[in-house]
Amino acid sequence: MWTERVVAAVVVAVGIVAAPVAQASSARPACDLVTDAPNDVMPATPDASNSDYDLRSADVATDKRSLTAVIRLTSLAPEDAASIAARDYEFDFAANGHTFGLLASLLTGGASFEAVVFDTNEAGGRMGSDLGAISGVIDAGRHEIRITAPLSTFAPYASFKQTYIDQLYVTSARAVGHDSTQSPDGRVQVGSQSTAYVVDDAGSTARYQPGRRSCVHVGK
Repeated sequence: MWTERVVAAVVVAVGIVAAPVAQASSARPACDLVTDAPNDVMPATPDASNSDYDLRSADVATDKRSLTAVIRLTSLAPEDAASIAARDYEFDFAANGHTFGLLASLLTGGASFEAVVFDTNEAGGRMGSDLGAISGVIDAGRHEIRITAPLSTFAPYASFKQTYIDQLYVTSARAVGHDSTQSPDGRVQVGSQSTAYVVDDAGSTARYQPGRRSCVHVGK
């Protein structure tokens, strides 16, 4: 499904502490925790390929050290240096009473990846704290984005030892006006956007038990 909205997010930095250990499980591998019908996007712009925003499925998985989210699309072109707008992809999930987001932005100068914890909901957007730079892969051949963060990234908020990962929500958006300037207190202002319109979104009530076997290759 798609939902049109304007997003205004400001993200600030916080510390990172030691990593917890994820649980192991012999259950059947988890796969396609989030699914979405094809060709259900809101038209982006005449110069953009709608299929680059068309979500098909998504998953999240952990091992003892890392968490990886995968977002799959109908197609996925590399970053376009000629485009004035970025493509934003986000995988949100909840654990231990906190909501987190893994963000991938395909900018004109390359791709960037961030992890955030959302603190509050406010008119026009959500306020979140930056949990640090993480890694990601833009895999045009497989039409998927893979975002990986060390479990230590989330340690101040979620241990992943006795919890489920749920409230899964994935979005693709067309954004203009990314800003990486410094805030007055010296903290980096990440993900500030003048306008960002969600082109496609998908949610799921599925739960993932940390450490459970998955079709996701964690960390790759």
